[in-house]
Amino acid sequence: MKILARRLIPYFILLFLPLLANASSVRRVDMAEVAGSAQLVFEGRVIAKHIEHTPGSRVIHTWVKFEILDLIKGQYDQPSIELSFLGGTAGDLSVTVSDMQIPAMGEHGIYFVEDISRPLVNPLYGWDQGHFLVQFDKDLRRQTVSTLGGQPVFGLDLGSLEKSRQELSKGIARGVLTEPQASRAGPLDPGDFKALLRGVVQ
Repeated sequence: MKILARRLIPYFILLFLPLLANASSVRRVDMAEVAGSAQLVFEGRVIAKHIEHTPGSRVIHTWVKFEILDLIKGQYDQPSIELSFLGGTAGDLSVTVSDMQIPAMGEHGIYFVEDISRPLVNPLYGWDQGHFLVQFDKDLRRQTVSTLGGQPVFGLDLGSLEKSRQELSKGIARGVLTEPQASRAGPLDPGDFKALLRGVVQ
């Protein structure tokens, strides 16, 4: 198996080279687009993960199971949902997609799912831009929302789309305010974050 895996590495590179080269070329989007275009938006927690790899194939997917704590947008009547992310490790074979972070076990967050009906490299809208974390702030003694990169979210500008601006994503959508706001005492808590979203998606 180890010998076969080594022989397959060049084929993996050739197969995924176009995909991996484009992985870091995700378009930066407005938060209004993320909220408006995502098919499903929910607050959830990762409760299970498993790898899918058909013997003899060159594709590995990591399936992440989320407990749905609060459905913010969309129609979904199950208490949990599984989403597929390209990449993972199966035995001696490993596939990594540049600039993509697969949700970790136990992670608590707010997730913007682009489309639940078809497989995507990353099912979250705008990749990191549709992936927020909910964590307990020991200093504030309450839960706060942050970007996937760990920057606290102080507000959301969900105004009109700026279609004329074309740039690559650095992990944060336009309209996600990561600087302290005079009108707020601190970062958004999950309730305030969701209230802002519900004001535009429902």
